[in-house]
Amino acid sequence: MQFKKALAVVVALAIATVMAGCSKNSTSATSSSSASSSVSVTSGTRTFTDSAGRVVEIPANITRVAPSGSLAQLFLYSLCPDKLVGLSGKFADSAKPYIDSKYYNLPVFGQFYGKNVNLNIEALAAAKPQIIIDIGEKKATEKEDMDGVQKQTGIPVIFVEATLDSMAKAYVTLGNILGEQAQAKKLSDYISSTLSDAKTKSATISASKKVKVYYGLGSNGLQTNPKGSIHADEIKKIGAVNVADVTDSTGAGGVNVSMEQVVQWAPDVMIFDPQSVYSTVATDPLWNGFAAVKNKKVYEVPIGPYNWMGRPPSVNQILGIKWLGNLIYPNVYKYNMVQEAEKYYQLFYNYKLTDDQAKKLMANSTYKQ
Repeated sequence: MQFKKALAVVVALAIATVMAGCSKNSTSATSSSSASSSVSVTSGTRTFTDSAGRVVEIPANITRVAPSGSLAQLFLYSLCPDKLVGLSGKFADSAKPYIDSKYYNLPVFGQFYGKNVNLNIEALAAAKPQIIIDIGEKKATEKEDMDGVQKQTGIPVIFVEATLDSMAKAYVTLGNILGEQAQAKKLSDYISSTLSDAKTKSATISASKKVKVYYGLGSNGLQTNPKGSIHADEIKKIGAVNVADVTDSTGAGGVNVSMEQVVQWAPDVMIFDPQSVYSTVATDPLWNGFAAVKNKKVYEVPIGPYNWMGRPPSVNQILGIKWLGNLIYPNVYKYNMVQEAEKYYQLFYNYKLTDDQAKKLMANSTYKQ
């Protein structure tokens, strides 16, 4: 990851002016891939070893945090919304009913690194974050990416790995870093319980009873997140089969497929993302010949404030596991999904969801007429 050279000049001037007085930070590689920290009381800082094996000096008391991307934004919003000084990206319109305006209207910094860097360094500097936190799947370039952001901004940057299997642990780590241990434990316990329940329930489903699922994306429904993609982990977690056993050559988690491939896969159930083709498949001759369509086993992923599948692949997937399990195997995952949604929204979004709102969110799936 490389920022444009010109950006470095702007950064240096902006950070020197606005961030004066921040404690000096440093990084160095270690052999550890787990996150850990130790506190230095006298200096008011602590040494933290992040999931990329970098040793970073961070403030002992953190009250101002900037998320580096959408995954970090979702994690941090559920853990400590009052510590967010801005957003990596504006909340979607679908999120507005569920997000308090004081968070919805926070300044937007843009993307910190990667192929589509659009960081607004002036907005970042004006917000005065004490730390930048990146959360998600560990990439081969993670250390270099984090070092680059830290060098360019002059702000401590840490990476905390979080996949479905490590989300609970990630919350505990973040809780310790940010002084939010109580909330982190609630979220971590909920995640651990959900995953444990799914593991137990999915183990009861024999190979011959496993449902074949196609997860369609895009304006034509012929994009998908294949088997092995973190965006479609829920399918495997509940004991179903992702029929798209193809290679993601882009490395972005999604692939284009042909109608012929979907026909060959013969899915029992089709799930489409919002803004895909859910509303037209029943009348579209390209789709309405599928057994899944004829058997009315076509559903749309709920969205608001976030997609319940893996877009982004973050804590929204935890509710998605309960939803998808109950949708596909209702006799195994015997949840009251209205109650489950209400509990999740209160815990992760601090939002009191009504029965009617919950049913509306699932109107094209669980409560489909």
